[in-house]
Amino acid sequence: MHPGKEYEVSDRKKLLALPFLLSKRVELPEPKYGQKEYDLFTTMYGKDWNHYKDVNFDPEEKITEFNYERFINKHLLKNLDTSSEDFKTLIKSMNI
Repeated sequence: MHPGKEYEVSDRKKLLALPFLLSKRVELPEPKYGQKEYDLFTTMYGKDWNHYKDVNFDPEEKITEFNYERFINKHLLKNLDTSSEDFKTLIKSMNI
């Protein structure tokens, strides 16, 4: 640091960007009973928002590049290059 300078230019840019970075990481409040968002969730998923309140993990098994054989038919796999990056990207997108 130069004498008389409080922060370097890159440090000042990071500090100025901090509020914008933090705003992206703010979690929106959960909907309350009677709000349209609560009703929308209930309509879409068939269960209340609070139904999953006490679930600490996702019980659904996800498809990964290590267990895809259990989810994709073997006849389809013989025509695919399972070691390619495109295949791995496809497997990851199946979880979304």
